[in-house]
Amino acid sequence: MNKDLPNVFPGDIGEDLHNTQDIFYSKDVEDRNDDDNLSISSKINRIFNSPSYIYKKEVVIKIKGVEEKKIVIGKTPTTLLTMNNEVIDIKDIEDIKIV
Repeated sequence: MNKDLPNVFPGDIGEDLHNTQDIFYSKDVEDRNDDDNLSISSKINRIFNSPSYIYKKEVVIKIKGVEEKKIVIGKTPTTLLTMNNEVIDIKDIEDIKIV
């Protein structure tokens, strides 16, 4: 060991410390439960107006009873545009959820 280094004094803690807290908060889960009563256009607007949407958002879209994961990147008044250049008519969408 190197003798040139100063000694380290370990402080003695004589009592139990309880200065940590266990907290879990997930507002996103609460918002998803509220989406069940919204119309399709309201759900789409909520996706594109959310603070977590910057360029793209992964969603599950239900069309004709079939659910598929898609990455939406844009919308027009009547269609959605996906990352794979698919154009999806909003009138055909039965349900849409954020993944």
